[in-house]
Amino acid sequence: MSFEERINELFERLRREVRRFVEDIERYMELEQPMWCYETRSLEPLFTITETEDELIVTFDLPMVDKDSIEIHATEDSLELEAKLRHAIPGPRYLGREVCFEKFRKVIKLPIKVDPHNAKARYKDGILEIRFPKISRQRHRINIL
Repeated sequence: MSFEERINELFERLRREVRRFVEDIERYMELEQPMWCYETRSLEPLFTITETEDELIVTFDLPMVDKDSIEIHATEDSLELEAKLRHAIPGPRYLGREVCFEKFRKVIKLPIKVDPHNAKARYKDGILEIRFPKISRQRHRINIL
């Protein structure tokens, strides 16, 4: 690997780390918002995003959910999850009436581009793990003919 390639690789790694740091701050700021929506009768599940060299792993905490009620939709840069609860959960009163939450729902902007077509999901004991292969960002030299 040439010196220039190593420098480019280091700067790319630094860009990813700074992007991840900014997104962590944005996620923290989102916590200021309620984790429920009265209009859709949904709760936001807790989740984590982990990045390895080859994959992006998104893990959701989905208690009281059956595997068959989980719907996942993904693009290269976003993930949408909806999962129906086994039974409704009463929430606080809203505009003078009680609201029951019926599902989990979350839309996430992913920190990097992934290959949604080759993603794999596993659900066990209330934990959903989705593994996305990363889209290669390697630079390729193009020869001029």
